[in-house]
Amino acid sequence: MGINHLAVVESYSASFTEAVAGNLGAPVPSCPGWTVDDLVAHLARVQAWWTVAVLARGAYPDEEAARRAADTGPDRVEGWREVSARYVAVQEDYLRGAGPDAPVWVWWNDEERDTASALVARQAHEAVVHCWDARRAAGALEPIPAELAADGVDDFLARFLRGERWTSGPAVLELAATDTGQTWLLGTDGTAKPRRLAEGRADARLTGTAEQLYLLLWRRLGVGEVTVTGDGAAADALLGWPDLT
Repeated sequence: MGINHLAVVESYSASFTEAVAGNLGAPVPSCPGWTVDDLVAHLARVQAWWTVAVLARGAYPDEEAARRAADTGPDRVEGWREVSARYVAVQEDYLRGAGPDAPVWVWWNDEERDTASALVARQAHEAVVHCWDARRAAGALEPIPAELAADGVDDFLARFLRGERWTSGPAVLELAATDTGQTWLLGTDGTAKPRRLAEGRADARLTGTAEQLYLLLWRRLGVGEVTVTGDGAAADALLGWPDLT
């Protein structure tokens, strides 16, 4: 049946809440300069924005409505919990009522349009990554299941290959997951921005678990935590190119 992304959003948002409660003043090592309070405010803004986007049914979201929806009030954790519960409820209602192919405004393609199911898959991984941030800040890391992490690599390569003009020449990077057996290719012939490739000869290969590769793409782990073969400079250039802001 595959991954139930809405269930992932709900589960990891709940785990995020557990990790941040009583811990708002702690620094977040994976988000330099942030406290856990900043992390909670960020995820509240993200889920509030996409709540308003779903309600807009394909139109550009009302920015003022999104700002109001992201207000957690004086109790940051309880306010976040309410923001998240509303996102899950609105997303679930849209998926059931309009269907998984119903339109939603998005930022990750030129058409600025994707499906409700694509959006909830994206938000699943937003919750997973920031739950990992919160758990690390709390000193309570838990492993990310291999299937979910591999799905997260797919999500990243589908939606986060964007950045400044590429100037580093031809380069192809292979990511190889030791636990799922999956491989992914990312690269460019030097004339265009890097993209996911269906085939090609890799200049560099990074080998690790699906979780390690997932967190590496999100810059939560360093290259030194996986096995690197081939052109390390090419690997560094490709991993450092995406703009994650």
